[in-house]
Amino acid sequence: MALEQVFVCPSTLDKLRSDPLGALLDGFCKWLLQERFSRSRIRIHLFVLSHLNEYLGSPKAPMRQNVTAGDLARFLEAYPSRCRPRGPLEEHLRRVRYSLNRFVEYLRHEGLFVAMPTEVVVYQPLLDAYLQWMDRCQHAAPRTLERRAQSLTRFLQWLGPQATPQGLAKLNSEKVEQFFLAYAQEMGHAERHSMQSALRTFFRFCLHQGYIRQPLDRAVPTLRTYKLATVPCGLTDQQAQQALQSVNRKTPAGRRNYTIFSCCTPTECGAVKCVPCDWKTSTGRRTRFSSRLPNAAKTFESR
Repeated sequence: MALEQVFVCPSTLDKLRSDPLGALLDGFCKWLLQERFSRSRIRIHLFVLSHLNEYLGSPKAPMRQNVTAGDLARFLEAYPSRCRPRGPLEEHLRRVRYSLNRFVEYLRHEGLFVAMPTEVVVYQPLLDAYLQWMDRCQHAAPRTLERRAQSLTRFLQWLGPQATPQGLAKLNSEKVEQFFLAYAQEMGHAERHSMQSALRTFFRFCLHQGYIRQPLDRAVPTLRTYKLATVPCGLTDQQAQQALQSVNRKTPAGRRNYTIFSCCTPTECGAVKCVPCDWKTSTGRRTRFSSRLPNAAKTFESR
């Protein structure tokens, strides 16, 4: 089988061969080998498709013989809230889309891809006019236009039949805030920032065109992220005990660290500044409380 030429781990092979895309992934791997893709690149593509397999799978999901464009669109919509990339989210999503495009290329070659029926969505003329305005008046870069289109499409789909020049006249700030707060709960910082920029420029376009009468760009909330907001302010009793138990007291450095830790109660940990101890006299000084530390030898005997 083709997968054995790239992977060795039995659990990985079982995961890739599981329903509903197991047969398609094996054929995709064989196609990539025939197209002379490197083993490392094939692993990257199949790693992305393993997430697609998990997304489409269910306890009773049968083995699938094809993939539809709707399957991929729904996966891409849900994926940002599921993944935890090490680098920037936009760069990670670009690589994911690249792997999916390779998979679609293989499916088209085998006649296994079902494209979405061509239909004219109600918001498409409005979206096209906005992108033309961004290109001509704001001189936006092609990559910026792509990001704005992706974000704004989500908002226009949420509006539904109201996503027309006539429907926008009924839009108010409460509805804008309602959409953005619900969107922000599902997305990360990068996606929230992208949606903020898209909505604000879109509402400026609508005001310029006369579709709305109020500057709704000011209604888009700003979600502040404070530096060090997630840093713990102190240790609980349980955390302090875990820290003490994690120290290896069989080494000189570990016994020194245990001496320092044992002198700090949970309420003092944030106020104590550790300074070098006088190990000849087995004492040390805490800069805030000006008290002598206990004899290290007695502390060592307490283990």
